[in-house]
Amino acid sequence: MGDTVTQVTDAVRSSLQDVVNYLPDLVAAIIVLLVGIIVAWAVKTVIVRGLGFLQVKKYTDAIGLNKVITKDVEVVDLLGDIAKWIVLLTFLVVALDVAQLSGANDILKDLLAFVLADVTRAIVILFIGVVIADLASRVVKATANSIGVKASEILSDIARWSIIVFAFLAALQQLGIAKDLINTLFMGIVALVAIAGGLAFGLGGKDAASEAVNSVKKNMFKK
Repeated sequence: MGDTVTQVTDAVRSSLQDVVNYLPDLVAAIIVLLVGIIVAWAVKTVIVRGLGFLQVKKYTDAIGLNKVITKDVEVVDLLGDIAKWIVLLTFLVVALDVAQLSGANDILKDLLAFVLADVTRAIVILFIGVVIADLASRVVKATANSIGVKASEILSDIARWSIIVFAFLAALQQLGIAKDLINTLFMGIVALVAIAGGLAFGLGGKDAASEAVNSVKKNMFKK
């Protein structure tokens, strides 16, 4: 009986000692995490205010980026949130390392690497796509108007949204999401855009083509 009590007592004492020994690491991890929360909030504030000072919102509104991403969240706030979560994840990795939680730490390191690499590239691809889409839309509209095509708005929208969809699919492919399905959708959308563009140009440009033919006939008869 006495041996059993001694064994139980030793086990409890050993467990308590392990807890006491672990407390400094736990406290240090909590401090690191709290510092990370403060730094993440500060980074988001600096980014949002800095982009606001540079009047980035006017440009994102002009190219229609806010409408593409979401109607409820501004692009500037979204960029601030992304930076905030990257900082938080970084500090969380450090905190788990301090707390000696290697299993969870490895998972978070992989997640952070994924965010910093693939997600960042996907965001850049989508942003560049929206910028090019806006430029292409304006060029198509101006060109269509200059040659008298009445469907200039339709052609402009087709150019804009086809490029945005392509950029979105490219971003998904960068994230490694359903690559085979995305390739199939890409080919299908190319075909649809070609058909839609041809119909819009044909229907809108028939008057301009008719005028050009009549003009040629008049010049021939004058001669």
